[in-house]
Amino acid sequence: MKSNPSKTGFASFSLPSVLLAAIEQAGFKHPTDIQHEAIPAILAGKDVLARADTGSGKTAAFVLPLLANLSSQNPLTQDDATQRFNPAERARDNSLQILVLVPTRELAIQVAGVFEQFAKDIKPRISCMSVYGGVKINPQMMALRGGADVLVTTPGRLLDLAEQNAVRFNRLKALVVDEVDRLMKGDFEDEIKRIARLLPNSRQNLMFSATFPDSLRPIVRHIMRDPAIINMDEALEEPAIDQHVVTVNREKKNDLLAYLLNENDWRQVLVFCSAKRTCDNLVIKLAKRGITAVAMHGNKEQSERMAAMRDFKSGATRILIATDVAARGIDIEYLPCVINFDLPRSPNDYIHRIGRTARAGQSGQAITLLSHDEYQHFRVIEKRNGFALEREQVEGFEADEVAPVMPKRNGTRKKLRAKNKAPSAKKKQRGQRGDASKTGSKRTGPDAAAPFKWPERKPQK
Repeated sequence: MKSNPSKTGFASFSLPSVLLAAIEQAGFKHPTDIQHEAIPAILAGKDVLARADTGSGKTAAFVLPLLANLSSQNPLTQDDATQRFNPAERARDNSLQILVLVPTRELAIQVAGVFEQFAKDIKPRISCMSVYGGVKINPQMMALRGGADVLVTTPGRLLDLAEQNAVRFNRLKALVVDEVDRLMKGDFEDEIKRIARLLPNSRQNLMFSATFPDSLRPIVRHIMRDPAIINMDEALEEPAIDQHVVTVNREKKNDLLAYLLNENDWRQVLVFCSAKRTCDNLVIKLAKRGITAVAMHGNKEQSERMAAMRDFKSGATRILIATDVAARGIDIEYLPCVINFDLPRSPNDYIHRIGRTARAGQSGQAITLLSHDEYQHFRVIEKRNGFALEREQVEGFEADEVAPVMPKRNGTRKKLRAKNKAPSAKKKQRGQRGDASKTGSKRTGPDAAAPFKWPERKPQK
């Protein structure tokens, strides 16, 4: 989490002394840029739409002011703030005061943990809970009978609880939607709209995102009231991510991944796959090459996912293979390398993936293994995110100029589709005219590949 020492400290926000003590105990010296911008706006009762990179401290940016509003030691005197949050009133009878929506179970546990960390000494006690799918609902319903001041949940499980009348929203004061760009896709979008219809109109709305896609506009217009828009694009320095794109024949991807893992002394590596089945298969194939890895995805039992996350964070697991959704809750201060075994479906998810490394002011490396069938999609990812990366190759794993014919499972061979063939001379010429100046790339064509240059090795810590 990167801070700006030139700005004033947390005491300038008029936070309760019990919160300032918790902040000091957590080792935070100065607020990060997103905290410096968001905390005063949230304390003032404004709706907030904020864009901030992963690892920028955005969770604490909404946790701290919301806990301040719930605290009986809140020194604020604004009428609107004191009317919205009555410190003497605590959630009861299945009711909530603060609702936080997140896309994954792991992120629900993580965010609830931040609330509990800073709320532990606040009196009267603030109750914080996390609920999510993949586990039995009855224990969660029982736990909610007394209400919760803060509930962190995934949208699907919240709707399940609402249908069972296990949760009430009549005392709700604030709604937080974290990773809102992820929650405004597919089934999540419909669930968010259904939830919004259940909530009281008089509430504070806070939305945090790593990107500002066009898909956010409808939900912002529908839910938020004259929000303070905080875009940290200019305030935050670009994370020090050394990106590499390595072209390889698809049938050689497994061998290349094993080679990279053996050849480098990365302390930990997060490997992204787009499908659950691919994660499981990759664990098996790496094991045959003498490499131990653990898979984490939505089909795993919650206990398995929690164990995988715990072991990876502690360093007991060196290689974690995960899907995009499962990896949203991964927050490791020093993760040296992220490898895209295959591409994400969404260009925004590419940014979320590589953002798992180079956190908290550290540097990191992101390597994408690119096969012929992914060339076009990666060009879309580059265009949407405003960069152009040089194509590289690893000796012994060079990609053929034309995609090789892949055998069918029954042993027959299939002709290549036209889109997988080598680009025409006209297309090559057009690719050479493409503007690669945004990243200083020396790329000579859309799929041209240079020898892969290894970064200087550093001793394992």
